[in-house]
Amino acid sequence: MLYRICAVFVAVSLLSAIALQAQDPVLFKVNDKEVNVSEFIYIYNKTNGEKADYSEKSLKEYLDLYINFKLQVAEGVDIGLSENAEVKREQDQYKRQLASTYLTDREITEKLVKEAYERSKEDRKISHILIAADENATEDIKREAFKRAQNIKGQLTADNFDALAKQYSDDQFSKKNGGVLGFFTALQLPYVLETAMYNTPKGGYSEIVSTKYGYHILRVDEVREAWGKIKVAHILLRTKKDPEGAKAMVDSLYEVLKGGAKFEELASANSQDNATKNRGGQLGWVGINKYASDFENAIFSLEKDGNFSKPVKSQAGWHILKRYQAIKNPEYQDVKSEITNKIKRKPRFQIIQDALVSDIKKEGGYKENDVNKKALIDSLTSSNKFLTYQWKFDKNDALNDLNLFEIGNLKATIREFMSIAQRAHSERLNQQPKTVEGAVNRIIKKLATQKCLAYEETQLDKKYPEFKSLMREYDEGILLFEVKKQLVWDKASSDEEGLQAFYDANKDNFKWKKRANVTFYTLRTDDKKLIKKIQCKAKKKSAEALKGMFNKDQEIVQSTSGIYEEGKNEDLDKLKWKSGSMNKGYEKNGSFFFTKIEEIVEPSVKSLDEARGYVVADYQDNLEKELIKKLKEKFKVEINDEVFKSLVK
Repeated sequence: MLYRICAVFVAVSLLSAIALQAQDPVLFKVNDKEVNVSEFIYIYNKTNGEKADYSEKSLKEYLDLYINFKLQVAEGVDIGLSENAEVKREQDQYKRQLASTYLTDREITEKLVKEAYERSKEDRKISHILIAADENATEDIKREAFKRAQNIKGQLTADNFDALAKQYSDDQFSKKNGGVLGFFTALQLPYVLETAMYNTPKGGYSEIVSTKYGYHILRVDEVREAWGKIKVAHILLRTKKDPEGAKAMVDSLYEVLKGGAKFEELASANSQDNATKNRGGQLGWVGINKYASDFENAIFSLEKDGNFSKPVKSQAGWHILKRYQAIKNPEYQDVKSEITNKIKRKPRFQIIQDALVSDIKKEGGYKENDVNKKALIDSLTSSNKFLTYQWKFDKNDALNDLNLFEIGNLKATIREFMSIAQRAHSERLNQQPKTVEGAVNRIIKKLATQKCLAYEETQLDKKYPEFKSLMREYDEGILLFEVKKQLVWDKASSDEEGLQAFYDANKDNFKWKKRANVTFYTLRTDDKKLIKKIQCKAKKKSAEALKGMFNKDQEIVQSTSGIYEEGKNEDLDKLKWKSGSMNKGYEKNGSFFFTKIEEIVEPSVKSLDEARGYVVADYQDNLEKELIKKLKEKFKVEINDEVFKSLVK
């Protein structure tokens, strides 16, 4: 019976392996090192981008390149570069950097950005009841405030929210209106309030939500499609000094606008908003909750770009509004960067990180050592200085090497705790409860966050195939760099004998084109007769001769010279390429400029020194080709033609 069970298990395992192989077959092998289709497709798409057309020609060209790449990686392993201390140090350093960034972006930021984007598709009108207990309140005050909030929530029905808000809410601005706060959208409220707002159905009320202001109970009054944002300008006539005059003036401007006048010109000439009048009245992009609701409603009632409003009254005065552009329901990619920047400036990042750390603790089997933690608290309590600026970390304390907690295969010692505590003044001195145990718990939380994120970084290649691909790509890239450096680049730069031999065998590839020996003249005069005379003499005489003739009293003739290849100077190419050719010249800032070709140098072979940069580059290419040829002889390459053909589209 046991034999039959084992046989079935083996059969199922084989079938699973075959199915997995069928999903991601091997495309080629280099020295028995397999490269699956998924790896090749990933790097093919990444390298070619929009040009990845999956034609047979394109795939074959890239397959050849990738095989050459893998051959050089195999050589790096074979000659021991993968075990080189410097190479391993660079690989480990990059992995830490990439893992940290990847963890933050993928598991925290991306989650927040997508969540905010989905939420931003709706605006929600909310009311609240606030029971005040600010962040600096004592624990007793907070407990009492929470009990009050619980009692109020126990009384809530569908009909009495307004009355209870007026009776009990500590928000003096909203309680007189039954707790009404107005419309909000994503990224406008503290994260916990925003989450409660979007998780509560229309007409319903939330659980008790804690913020730095106290305890809130939210009611969702209305839900609408998000208004988005509008780019708008205004003309403002203030009413404080002359209400009637402001109204008459705004009505007059409105009639002028209807007659076809330019809004921007009227704003510049008449608006009394000094902050915007000099830019045509531009207020910029406006979203909900930036202005009073009546003014906001007037802005969002403008239906089309170019529309302007009838006169609108606000506390500041009378306005005429003009719409320039509106954005409603944008695509995710269009706003991803903007949302990301906003999120990174908000405390919600910490909230999501805390939630992530909580999940990591569960996955990694986080466990505190209660005995060692108690010994730590007792020791710090007995010193009487831990909650003061006078406390210092005793590096020789016998407790330092004891473990405080472990997560996965990582352990945290009391020494690490002490190192953080030395710098963590806020956690030790400024937060409630102000006890040794409370401070220890806060610092352990800080240390646990570091360790949990470090543990999670070690799991990324198991969780995310893309991260694994990036790490493989970088590890192999470092090996490729070292192989090329040792066997190609360094050799091309230092092998003078080999470089000379390569130049001698290929010197016809390093030729000068036709060149011109050129003199550029500057004449420091605006005397047209003198200029003409000098140009005439320049046809047959050298620059030095001209200077001897015309520079006796002052330096009129100045010159520079050089040798230029044909096609390398746009002005020279306009001249007939023969000895003695001159252009007409031109006048600028009281001086005259002209050019003369002194002689033509026919094409010739460059010396090694003249062509060194080009020779070294070609020698490198030649060494690389020879290296690939040797590696193809050294390592066995096998291509699965059937799998390759299946990729062609």
